Amino acid sequence: MPALAATATRPDTSTRILDAAFGCIHGVGLSRTTVEDVARAAGIARQTVYRYFPSKDNLILALVLREEEKFLDGVREAFASTSSNLQTTMEEALLFCLRFAREHPLLDRLLETDPEALLPFLTVRAAPVIGRARDVLINLLTAKGIARDGLLEEAADAVVRVVISYALCPPERRPEEVARDLARTFTLALTGKEASPR
Repeated sequence: MPALAATATRPDTSTRILDAAFGCIHGVGLSRTTVEDVARAAGIARQTVYRYFPSKDNLILALVLREEEKFLDGVREAFASTSSNLQTTMEEALLFCLRFAREHPLLDRLLETDPEALLPFLTVRAAPVIGRARDVLINLLTAKGIARDGLLEEAADAVVRVVISYALCPPERRPEEVARDLARTFTLALTGKEASPR
């Protein structure tokens, strides 16, 4: 019976690989991390890594998308826990993203030591990251009663791109101020009105 319990709590292979990649990249950087390093850290054969992730680029993209999911979880939580007021909800969601980006254990380190390896995944090759975040935001806004139309899709796309930009180049202003102003702008664009002052 103990063996069954251990199996039930052991992470699946793809999770082990991504966890190992995270640790390796945190330790030596993105460009110096090899698939062999990741395999060794995960305690598996290199061929097993390639079975799940056909290339190092695929592995890195999967890791970026997994880390993005943590951002999206915070956005979902803000939408679930705040009032029906769109501006307040957006402010909470944006504030979470801005703070999380500043506190993320890899982002600042990679931007400082390995920008040429990381930036393509958040700029010229960011379509998967942007598309998924945009779709999540559109679904959350639709559930809040915002009509799904071209403006909603364009506004959601713009917000995602702005958040990525702020994550890559943190503003000098406090995150609370940036989140408040972005939420106000977004709400005005979508509804034509601003929330009542709190």
